[in-house]
Amino acid sequence: MNPNTSKDDEVPASVPQTTPRSIGYGHPEFQFVQSVMEMQKSLGEINASIQSLSKTIDSTKSKVDDLVNWKNMIFGGAITIGFLLGLAVTMVKLFEHVPVSLSYPTQAIQPSSTSLQPANQKIH
Repeated sequence: MNPNTSKDDEVPASVPQTTPRSIGYGHPEFQFVQSVMEMQKSLGEINASIQSLSKTIDSTKSKVDDLVNWKNMIFGGAITIGFLLGLAVTMVKLFEHVPVSLSYPTQAIQPSSTSLQPANQKIH
């Protein structure tokens, strides 16, 4: 063996000169190749189904997000209405103990008897 040559450079002593057998219907590898082709076809169908499910999931997710937003708005509105009703009840309870008179006085206000006289008049 020459030290300058590697194993890859060596040519085998004899190269087979036969042609490979054709894979026909009765050949054992035919069924293997056929099953691989059917699996590839099935994988294509599965990929299409996954893409369809992915679109459905995205659509459902957006609908769920909308429902959550509505729930939060309704919950916030209920809290606000509850607060306002509680405030109204508290105000009514508070004003039950405070006398409030809405009647107007029946007598007209009379000017006082001690009125100031103008400075240019003399007092007698």
